[in-house]
Amino acid sequence: MASFTFISLVAGIVSIFAIALSINIFNKVFQEDYKKPWLFIGISSIFMAISQLIYFLTGFGFFIINSSITEVITQILEFISITILTYGLALEYLMLKYYKGKFVKIKFIPVQEGTLGGELDINVSNGSSYVAIKKDKKFITEEFSKATKKGFEGFLITENNPKEIRIKYKLEKTPIGWISQLDSDTNSDYLKQSLDENSDIIDPLQLNNLISFIDNFLEQSQNPFICIDLNLILRVNNHEIVFEFLRYITNKINKYNGILICMINVDILEKGEEEEIKEFLRELE
Repeated sequence: MASFTFISLVAGIVSIFAIALSINIFNKVFQEDYKKPWLFIGISSIFMAISQLIYFLTGFGFFIINSSITEVITQILEFISITILTYGLALEYLMLKYYKGKFVKIKFIPVQEGTLGGELDINVSNGSSYVAIKKDKKFITEEFSKATKKGFEGFLITENNPKEIRIKYKLEKTPIGWISQLDSDTNSDYLKQSLDENSDIIDPLQLNNLISFIDNFLEQSQNPFICIDLNLILRVNNHEIVFEFLRYITNKINKYNGILICMINVDILEKGEEEEIKEFLRELE
């Protein structure tokens, strides 16, 4: 009897802790895009905790309820709990398998090249987006490479061959998206030699795919730093579409407290387009 009382007491304390923890989780996950599985798991924990609290309080005489009625109530609560939990777990499994997780190959996985820390040599701050018009591509890529050695998780989206970029700028693991219109069938051997497990080709006309890659990267990264070569994207797409693309990713960068640098050759911009871009991207000095 003493051991039963002790177990019941511990179950009651754990139940209160589970309810408080679930409420805390709700406050966090309501701010995230992918919240449903954790909501269901938290609700399940609350139902289970309530059933244990009823069981505990009844055992100590706090409720004047027929024991058979109490047993029916706790069984119903436990049934609801396990049903919701199973649904939440199934939803999480499907999400992991088909969208964002460990059962399928995810492109462009965030990694850290180094954790030296310290200030960057360029004047940028987290939660901000920049356009590099006066700076050349080599300088920006070098600064990006230095940032990956200082704790930033970089994602380089470039028009240059990823293999050559890795060698030249010492980017061993950083994800690299290759903006190119090379046909994968006719250039399969060349692409195979140029790409590795954390780099892939990106069609500049498929901006929705690029948005998806950026979204996935930001969701998994801790300290994101994205650098995009926009020249080919600007050449092959309608300018309004590109501006909408920029508006979307700048909002995302702000949400995830990251850094975005867009490299643009001013010669490809028509009159007024440079000013329009500078309206929502800070110019990198």
